[in-house]
Amino acid sequence: MKIKAVVFDFGGVMTTLTMPERVKALAAEKGIDWDAIVRGFAAHRLRFDSGELTPAEFYGRVWDDAGLSVDADTTAAFVKADNESWLYRNGRTLEWMKSLKSRGFKIGILTNMPPSFAKDYFRSAFADFIALSDALVISGEEGVVKPDRRIYDILRERIGLPAESLLFVDDVEKNVAGARAAGWEAIRFVSNEQVEADFESAVRRLRA
Repeated sequence: MKIKAVVFDFGGVMTTLTMPERVKALAAEKGIDWDAIVRGFAAHRLRFDSGELTPAEFYGRVWDDAGLSVDADTTAAFVKADNESWLYRNGRTLEWMKSLKSRGFKIGILTNMPPSFAKDYFRSAFADFIALSDALVISGEEGVVKPDRRIYDILRERIGLPAESLLFVDDVEKNVAGARAAGWEAIRFVSNEQVEADFESAVRRLRA
């Protein structure tokens, strides 16, 4: 079956930078071991993205795991840096989404994102991206995160197309693998040039 919709991840696809850049700099400024933060993110970030933890609770668990005592003002600074690091818009992705829409493809957005960021930043700062979408699924609003099969099924049902007609674009391999396990086509995003070329190859292959 040919591709009828392209579904986009947010961070690293619709943005040019991802969270660690600004948070890593703040950790160095505050004298906090970056590796300890990385371990905390690995342990707790998906619970944050599912909406189970507030920003302060999430960072509190990171500090607790590292055996650190971090005051509320410093934690707030980390939350602010974390949020602001996702605001570097990828204009080329936006233009590609517009082009795909003009060619008749439906557009979806499927992202792991805490509800606080979705409410306070994403829906305003990326309103033009969202306006192009025919279906939007945010993990923190659904209580389930990629690569859990259920979140792909939510998007599929919301966009109203069979799995084999959907193509997913994400910069994280496990999320790409999750889409394929759900019956979708999927491409890992490395660069705009690469993903656009890979997409056109997939379109030609599925039309053959």
